[in-house]
Amino acid sequence: MTSQAVTVTAARRLLELAARLGVDYFFTNLGSDHPAFIEAFAAIDEAGGAMPRIVVCPHEMTALTAAHGYAMVTRRPQMVLVHVDVGTQNLGCSLHNAARGRVPAIIVAGLSPVTVSGDRTGARTEFIHYTQDAPRQHEIAAQYMKWTYELRAPEMLDSVLMRAVQVATTVPEGPIYLTGAREVWEGQAEPLSDEALAHWSPARLGGLREEAVAELHEALSQAMRPLVLTTYLGRNQDAVGRLVELSERLGLPVAEIAPQYVNFPGGHPHHVGYRRNALVAEADLILMLDVDVPWIVSRTQPAAGARLFHIDADPVKESMGFWHFPAHRSYLADSDYVLQQLLDYGRDRTQAVPDERRQWIAAARERVAAAPLPSLSVRQGGITVKQLTQAVGELVNARTVIVCEEPSGTETILSTLRLNRPGSYYVNGGSGLGWGINAAVGVKLADPQAEVIALSGDGSFLFGVPSSTYWVAQTYGAPILTVVYNNRGWNSPKVSTNLVHAQSTAQSKDRYWITVADGARLADIAAAASGAAAFRVSEGEALRATLREALEIVRGGRSAVVEVMLDPISEQVLA
Repeated sequence: MTSQAVTVTAARRLLELAARLGVDYFFTNLGSDHPAFIEAFAAIDEAGGAMPRIVVCPHEMTALTAAHGYAMVTRRPQMVLVHVDVGTQNLGCSLHNAARGRVPAIIVAGLSPVTVSGDRTGARTEFIHYTQDAPRQHEIAAQYMKWTYELRAPEMLDSVLMRAVQVATTVPEGPIYLTGAREVWEGQAEPLSDEALAHWSPARLGGLREEAVAELHEALSQAMRPLVLTTYLGRNQDAVGRLVELSERLGLPVAEIAPQYVNFPGGHPHHVGYRRNALVAEADLILMLDVDVPWIVSRTQPAAGARLFHIDADPVKESMGFWHFPAHRSYLADSDYVLQQLLDYGRDRTQAVPDERRQWIAAARERVAAAPLPSLSVRQGGITVKQLTQAVGELVNARTVIVCEEPSGTETILSTLRLNRPGSYYVNGGSGLGWGINAAVGVKLADPQAEVIALSGDGSFLFGVPSSTYWVAQTYGAPILTVVYNNRGWNSPKVSTNLVHAQSTAQSKDRYWITVADGARLADIAAAASGAAAFRVSEGEALRATLREALEIVRGGRSAVVEVMLDPISEQVLA
């Protein structure tokens, strides 16, 4: 005998409460653990009620990564629904990316039903409910999550979801992993009162004590060669303008190190480039603002006697294994708030910026820009990363948003585009490839008026499961332009090998096992999956016209992929 039908199941309450909390999208890959959710989708839709828009994702990489891109734009967590342990495993490196990128997201996975007799709604009905009963399912995701929890009683749904959102949106933000058995999702929820729901605000970071502000302002003012390093300050777009104001007032050069956002306008005369390790040994003061890896210890070190300050939402990186960079002062603080404190403190104390400092900034900017970047191509004469990026730059306008995942060419791309507008650039904070094209779909959903251009390496494109990406983009009205930087292989392993083995057999014999044959037509994958327009460019003469044509197609509502054949990084033939 089954239990009586309930009015509001835990699954339905999750959807309705999520909508109230500002969750716009439910990125799903459904399975046998989700009957309660599917019934709730249908019931709410039939009743005309409010719930997040359901986005069916053929692969979980698309689901969480689209939520990642959406959160980078809005700072609001979206929800991802996956299938028990196997769907959680299929999230793969997107778990790492969400954690390292510090984006809020709520992942919900079912558990195999607990009961077997059939007396409760949701009990076991299929053989897979035995094979998928993983004793420690949470452990698949746990080391990347801010919080994991199993919903054990349906009446706790409101409290559990409110805590999940509270933890996810408390800085440093991050993903949450929730589970529940089928019987629990089918059980009756007990909604909290509006008054009770109002008591779950995220905790907020503050600034520095007055004496710390005074010390830092004095140090910045007196340094001869100060240097500001930042990676993700620009997640708060207001902070960019405050850093510009402080830089102009005190004469502070700013370097963006593997930036995840626009942190400082690339065209500003105080912007000294994107090269990690540059200028670190010259500076007599380094201010690290929201940065994970300010330099590589084996390549450079701060000068002896340099003053080192670190202000960060996550200053000790406790989710990483070993991490340490020296700092005389390290503060857990809101960098935007601290910038405003420095501006307020110095309003009546600022002196003219010394000419020597201005000259050093100008010279440093010029030197970094002039330093050549290494080329790992084995054959020259074709389209280069810089030439392709210059052509992409001609498409950039006030509505353009660049989503970049071209690992070996990122510095060249940034140095060429030099984007200025906060919110016009996003990149993965982690290292799980396949992020870019899927995050671009999330960015487009978050900002439908934006012209989203995804710049992807050929390896990153394949890792992103493009058959899933472009199907979702077409089905849910999120057309994007993708430019594939195809160097016929995976450059990162070659770079790493050459760094470790400068004089190696691999290098002398061109044996890296990283090549992909020219015959792999990557753009055609998107075309087959979604009807996206597919282009392949091998000659520079056709490049600009093809990019313009592709952008017009995107403006008409259909995605386009332009695969550009660059000089190859290896000519090894795999067999």
